Amino acid sequence: MKKLLLLLLCVPLIFSTCKKENGLDPYVEPSLSTEILIEVDGFESLEGDLFIAINNSSEQFISDTEFYKDTIIDIISDNIIVTIEDVIPGVYAVSVFHDENQDAELNLGFLNIPEEGFGFSNNPAIGFSQPSFDDCEFVIEEGQSVVVPISLVYF
Repeated sequence: MKKLLLLLLCVPLIFSTCKKENGLDPYVEPSLSTEILIEVDGFESLEGDLFIAINNSSEQFISDTEFYKDTIIDIISDNIIVTIEDVIPGVYAVSVFHDENQDAELNLGFLNIPEEGFGFSNNPAIGFSQPSFDDCEFVIEEGQSVVVPISLVYF
């Protein structure tokens, strides 16, 4: 499962700069615990699963075997909020993909162009290469609840 999630991160994809789209930057909300709330929208269908990978280093971000945390969520709505609790304060980046056909991988077509939706924290602008950890990073401190909006991209 982890290798399949990382396929999204290892394939030279579609991002080039850290310019944000739609002003969807992570933001802090009051909280009694340290947590990340991942808000994913823009689903083209409610079929399949949402794969989520949370990384806390640039090495991990480009790895195909390591994550800080990962999970798979059934898609039941066109706007999903996933809460990741008890997060260690630090710097993180999130990547997601919509596995519409539930084959546990991001399907790629001609020229390795994704055939399923995907997204990253900070919603970097679309280009022709994978985003960097720096493009997608955000900081969480002790006792914070950081909301990370991600809008899926489909080609």
